[in-house]
Amino acid sequence: MSTPQWYPLVETPAYVMLATLILLPTVVTVPIYVQMIGVSTLVIFLGSARAVDKFISQKAGDKSVEPREVIKRASVFRFPIVASCTLVGLFLAFKYLPKKIVSFCLTFGSLSLATFNAAFMCSALITESKTTPKKFTDPVPKLKNWAEISLVDILCVLGIIPFAAWYWYKKHWLPNNVLSTSLALTSVEAMALVDFQSAAILLCGLFFYDIFWVFGSTKVFGDNVMVSVAKQFDGPIKLVFPRFLRAGPSDQSMLGLGDIVIPGFFIALILRYDAERFTKGLKYSEKPIFFYTVLVFYFLGLASTYLALLLFHAAQPALLYLVPACLLSVLVLAAVLGELKDLLMYAESEEEEVSEKKKQEGSEEKKEDNEGNNSAEDANESKKTK
Repeated sequence: MSTPQWYPLVETPAYVMLATLILLPTVVTVPIYVQMIGVSTLVIFLGSARAVDKFISQKAGDKSVEPREVIKRASVFRFPIVASCTLVGLFLAFKYLPKKIVSFCLTFGSLSLATFNAAFMCSALITESKTTPKKFTDPVPKLKNWAEISLVDILCVLGIIPFAAWYWYKKHWLPNNVLSTSLALTSVEAMALVDFQSAAILLCGLFFYDIFWVFGSTKVFGDNVMVSVAKQFDGPIKLVFPRFLRAGPSDQSMLGLGDIVIPGFFIALILRYDAERFTKGLKYSEKPIFFYTVLVFYFLGLASTYLALLLFHAAQPALLYLVPACLLSVLVLAAVLGELKDLLMYAESEEEEVSEKKKQEGSEEKKEDNEGNNSAEDANESKKTK
């Protein structure tokens, strides 16, 4: 695969802007729509950029890149059903079980996941900078038989733990946003929808899922299930935006990570489609025009969500606005460029992902077998000499 002319995307300024938007509300009042739209769009931009880095490196034969977790077509069909069952289960747990026990278990589990995720994301960024001495980024020899952990990994875990403790005891929005942002970013990078049709099916399924559980669940369950669970679930699974300095819980707005990660999967796929367009030499392929188009419309869709929130003074299903914005924008652009069939039939070879995993597993088994054989030969030689 030929490297696109626009590759790599400029990521460093985006990281700086993301960190600024997360930290700035601690010193000045930042409008909620600036925080919400800015952080979400930057997370998707960076997650997509990192995903296409991995995609292009794999195509170039780089074996050091970890294979992506592929979201298969069968999982796409099941996802809205599984998500609905999980949501109802959490709603009933909060309603009928001791809230302290339920909250403790959910908070501990989600916080542990987000903490280690944030630590290893920081470690990956430090390692990729190529300015850190190799002795810090190479696996620690004494731990090699147990796990491949470097000194940078250990230091990053120790550095993130104070944020986790801060969130555990204070439930402050800042450590929540740090941990939630890293979780969303790595999710978009590490997991992949590999064909356009599956991506469209997932978006459409979750479009109706979001609408029902925000608008229709009150008639069935006597309460807004989505909002009820989101408010009672204390864990880094959402972004929280303060309206002003020292804002309390009642003066904060929130956005679920699903409203970032799900469109993020689709937008990352579109960026990889742009990379394939360059390889085929299609019209205007010198720029990732599909990616920039869908990113702008995601921005506009989220702005529409916030506007509806102000107009109706009620919780809004963000995917009601984001799904049409993302899907229609790329479909219309493809139709204008005469690429509608190419886009609809676009699919990445899932077999490459599976074969790559099998190769890695096979190489590890061969190493273990060789080590075992070598040790047996050494033992035999020592017996002969005796």
